[in-house]
Amino acid sequence: MAASMSDAKVEALGKDVVDWYVRQNPIFATYIGIHDHDSLLPRGTYEAEIEECKRVKEFLRNLEAIDRKGLSPSKRVDYGVLRNAFRLWIFQSEGIGIWRSKPAASDTVGDSLFPLFMRSFAPLAKRLGSITGRLERSPAYIEETKGRIRTPVRVWSEIALEATERLPGFLHVIEATGKETLTGPEGARLQEAVAKTDEALQRHARWIRQDVLPRSKDTIGIGAAKFRKLVRLRELGLTVEEIYAIGKKYLRESKRALALLANEIKPGASVDEAKEIVKSDHPPRFEGALEYTAKAMADAKRFITEHDLATIPPNEELNVIETPSYLRHVIPFAAYNAPARFEIRKQGFYMVTPAEDKPEMLREHSYPGTRNTAVHEGYPGHHLQLTCASLNPSYARIFGDAVETVEGWAHYCEDMMKEAGFSPDPKTKFVQMTDQIWRACRIIIDVDLHSGKMGFDEAVDFLVRESGMERPGAIAEVKRYTYNPAYQLSYLIGKHLIVQLRKDVKKGLAKKFSEKLFHDTILYAGSLPMKYVREIFEYKMKELRSLSKAGL
Repeated sequence: MAASMSDAKVEALGKDVVDWYVRQNPIFATYIGIHDHDSLLPRGTYEAEIEECKRVKEFLRNLEAIDRKGLSPSKRVDYGVLRNAFRLWIFQSEGIGIWRSKPAASDTVGDSLFPLFMRSFAPLAKRLGSITGRLERSPAYIEETKGRIRTPVRVWSEIALEATERLPGFLHVIEATGKETLTGPEGARLQEAVAKTDEALQRHARWIRQDVLPRSKDTIGIGAAKFRKLVRLRELGLTVEEIYAIGKKYLRESKRALALLANEIKPGASVDEAKEIVKSDHPPRFEGALEYTAKAMADAKRFITEHDLATIPPNEELNVIETPSYLRHVIPFAAYNAPARFEIRKQGFYMVTPAEDKPEMLREHSYPGTRNTAVHEGYPGHHLQLTCASLNPSYARIFGDAVETVEGWAHYCEDMMKEAGFSPDPKTKFVQMTDQIWRACRIIIDVDLHSGKMGFDEAVDFLVRESGMERPGAIAEVKRYTYNPAYQLSYLIGKHLIVQLRKDVKKGLAKKFSEKLFHDTILYAGSLPMKYVREIFEYKMKELRSLSKAGL
């Protein structure tokens, strides 16, 4: 009785948090597939952020008042996931407080429009109507956010200025689409909303340039103590030192492996020569690249079923399409769009952007690269994982958006599928290993940048030198690393944690272990922090062992 009462309390609290946050942040509502708030924006004031954090603290107190011992295994996981989300939310707001230092109005406006423009959950004319509503509210929202900036940081102010100056380009893409789609007053309303938001963004850019930049501080990163605390709150089960050592080890081993693969591709070839061979192995025309992408995705899906590696839900589909012309400005190569939690049809889109007047862009769609992408983005990577996660009925797990599980899973799949025999050729492995080197660099930079051991330029040089990335790409990467502490390290650490977990579960279950059981458990749990995925396996192993003892 006590268990079911406590369980009901956790379930009710999870639902309360979702209901509150849908009202608090209409952009979140859009992302999870609740479309009643699609024309609204959140409040942008300093006070709104303070109130939000206060409310999360209240939710945390309510959660901690529930007797955890009385919970069923599943609800104990939900309890942990909510507590993890609340603690991180509070620390990121109060302890790190990037929102007080980085003018983010243009990011929020862009984020509010992007899913409405990208996702075809309703006819384009209807979505453009919601976009008009958000644009009409944008000038006031942009003005409100100015009061948040108390301790500006130079690099973040510069990033914000660049984003503010670039957003009108996206607005004009929306406007051009509106002219083709909307007629009469709706079209005129959208045009006026674009013009007013454009003016508001120009004023905002002037404000950043004239007011924010002159008072910005030259600091980089959040500092070693905060970074350490953040990693602890993420519950990765590793210290910062252990994470750093793992990054160094993967970098060393991956570089060695890459050199061996280069020699397999062509005896005596250097890594750079092998890279040229791989990149040159592409379809002659874009149509071929699009067809090959769809074929590789379908092949990967069929391989999973034939080899009994995971359960593919019946109501999912992944459509490989040419990026619509109105999105090409914002998607230079390709992008995956996941189905939303509350949308009935689990339809994902993988959009591939035509090379148009730049035939050299076809190098980004090499055959080996596409085979690796099919596994990472499609099956059993992001598309399958995010689709299965969205089917979990628990409200609490909507907040279990753990990057180490989402990105870690996609990386783990690249290895796992090759081990199982899907596309294990040296060229595809070469692409995968090149990416792994970049992910290992991310760990080292993430730790060193935020611990004050590496400056911005040093981080860019390190990325160019170690991963072979082009400098403009490396600069854009490091800019993102500065305001996403402990995020970048999660990609490769996530894969590492899944590989460790698989070894432990295999040992624990012995003959009862199957790849399908292991994969389905992760896929259908929701995108939970790995600590709670591990907990689920511990319950499962205990259960299977007792059934074994009972002779069942």
